[in-house]
Amino acid sequence: MSKILITGGLGYVGSHTCLQFLEKGFEVIAYDLLLYSEIKTFYKIQTLIREINPNLVKNFSFVKGDIRDEQLLSEVFLKNRLQGNKIQGVIHFAGLKSVERSVEDPLLYWDFNVKGTINLLKVMENNNCKKIVFSSSATVYGESNNKLLDEQTVLNPRNPYGDSKLAIEKILT
Repeated sequence: MSKILITGGLGYVGSHTCLQFLEKGFEVIAYDLLLYSEIKTFYKIQTLIREINPNLVKNFSFVKGDIRDEQLLSEVFLKNRLQGNKIQGVIHFAGLKSVERSVEDPLLYWDFNVKGTINLLKVMENNNCKKIVFSSSATVYGESNNKLLDEQTVLNPRNPYGDSKLAIEKILT
């Protein structure tokens, strides 16, 4: 059975992703700082999984943590490797997300979103974990006259939040 780490795992998108992967038989670790979420989301997911298949509840765990905390991330990977079930991949939703606040405090957004992702990538590399799905943002495109955006749309973020997401995309490329 594959084990995955979902950063921002108790946020809206993260929690739904946790549920989907649990239903598919994955072991899931939700890693979340609880800035935009609450611990009750963890318990709600457990309840929903228990209704589907009570045996799957044991496949779901939670770690309260900040992606900027490289030591804690390393401990999470090490603990799972020592238990004989290493983390096979990461789905990365964690990050600050307010465009308005990013304009007020751009350094915080660069620190949290970019530095946090770099820490995560270093820990993944140190643990030979090579699979990541990153949740970016449409803000990397800036303003567009097109109603539909695609990969050919010009990248032109207009705020520090969008800049931080684009920086992460470039790092991952």
